[in-house]
Amino acid sequence: MIGKNKQRKGYEACSGCGVCLLSCPVWHRTQTMSLTRKARAKAIQGGATYKEIANSIDMCLLCGACETACPEGIGLADLNIHQRRELNRSRTEYPFWYPDKKFAMDSHGGVSKAAALLLAGEGLRANQEVCESVMGLLQQKAETALSRDDGQDIARGMEAGLPVPQERIEGFISSLRPARTLIVAEGWLHRPLRKWLPGKKIIGLGESLLSSGYLSRRLGPEDLYVIESRGYHADHKRLVLFYDRLRRETGCQTNLDLQRTAFSTGASSLQGRKDIAAAGCIENAKHILRGRRVKRVVVEDLADLEPFRRAADIPVIHLGFLGSKEQTS
Repeated sequence: MIGKNKQRKGYEACSGCGVCLLSCPVWHRTQTMSLTRKARAKAIQGGATYKEIANSIDMCLLCGACETACPEGIGLADLNIHQRRELNRSRTEYPFWYPDKKFAMDSHGGVSKAAALLLAGEGLRANQEVCESVMGLLQQKAETALSRDDGQDIARGMEAGLPVPQERIEGFISSLRPARTLIVAEGWLHRPLRKWLPGKKIIGLGESLLSSGYLSRRLGPEDLYVIESRGYHADHKRLVLFYDRLRRETGCQTNLDLQRTAFSTGASSLQGRKDIAAAGCIENAKHILRGRRVKRVVVEDLADLEPFRRAADIPVIHLGFLGSKEQTS
């Protein structure tokens, strides 16, 4: 298959065209070429070590946009993690935003046999009001349970390039197998879950909530709908059609560029979770808003609420509250 062959390409296939810069939030914020995916590839082609480009590797927000944009079809998402993993081998000090290197090896309370499982992620799980609203909407469509184990320690460890114990991964996967559908709010988990559970239906929170039409009818031309970028880019070929249809049917604006890659605030990244200002998340939100005339921002990713609230003086709500009079008035 052509797609599989493309994924085997590494940094040596980079032609230096720079198309990946168009959707890179780090490039748009810093305008510093050395911090980009293109620069890392060309530096390694020239013989640079990972340690020599450590700052560039650490600056990446791992939004996944570069892989979708790359005309060479380089598997950049896996390559970015590989570079971070290799860099960790020579580190003596870690950035302040690195996660705890401990993993939850104990049982998270067994498995659920509901038709669908929501892997809420730490942000949604911590916000009881939003989580309850989301669960209420999901349960209108199908029997849905809140997963006891949403694999957040695994996601954070993998993003940092840290080794995750196989025992921990196997325990996590076992807890998910009984469900027919996994609704995964944590975008970073979409890629590994598709490898670990081939054939399982794995969808994002936005797709799940908007597919019924109940919420999508509440979007209009004066709304900016912000797609969660990591899960979107992990299943780009299919989801680009879903969100283009949403845009046509509702007239809403989205954070997709002309290449149909999703420009990200980076708020869900390890860096953004520690400090949204230092990670440039507020500036990235301003970039998404620039030149638009919108009266409301609707986000799929709960982490995007704060950057947009600090970027502009307009209402910003989570998708779970779309249509709620109390939340949108």
